[in-house]
Amino acid sequence: MSKSINGVVVSGLDNIKQKANQKGITILEALVSTAIIGIGFVAVFQMVQYSIRSIDVSSERTKANYLIGMVAEDIISDKDNQDANKKTFLTKMIDKKSNTTGPSWTIGCKSTPSTKNSFTNAFENKVQKWEHRFADDRLKCKTDSKGATNDTKELKICDICNNKVSGKSCNYKNINTKSAVYEEIYIGRMEAKINNGKKTKYLYFPIK
Repeated sequence: MSKSINGVVVSGLDNIKQKANQKGITILEALVSTAIIGIGFVAVFQMVQYSIRSIDVSSERTKANYLIGMVAEDIISDKDNQDANKKTFLTKMIDKKSNTTGPSWTIGCKSTPSTKNSFTNAFENKVQKWEHRFADDRLKCKTDSKGATNDTKELKICDICNNKVSGKSCNYKNINTKSAVYEEIYIGRMEAKINNGKKTKYLYFPIK
């Protein structure tokens, strides 16, 4: 709408008045809006952190599964491999037990060995390989606030037979005297505790 002011025709004055009467946001409203947006960012940031931790744990579990399977495959494939003294891989694993029911091989949180030797027998080569693969720069070791950890990896070989029937001296006995199983049965058990012992992966596998 046009108006004449001192003989000068001016248009658009009504629009100027309408804009002047429009109210903007107050400082209080701006502060409240900022606070709400800030809370939203904090929530999103926490969700991102949780997602990163979950992905990390999942990745370590996947690596643990792969490494446990690797140990089982190594033992099954080389169980009858002999050293210079005609001692088989499986026999040496059993002889390495810390006690009759203890592990044949165990490792905690250790860094990758600085040297890599070349042995002439499968047993020492495989053990060296496991020590490199399970080192904490490959499979992470989690610690608590005091720097302690419950992460361990250990391998047990269980020899089972009916000692009375077979004449053997197995550490795990088949007490069924009528059992038709005369030969030893060897079962492997590989265990990996990760995420400071909160997650445990097991694998039982027949060896022989």
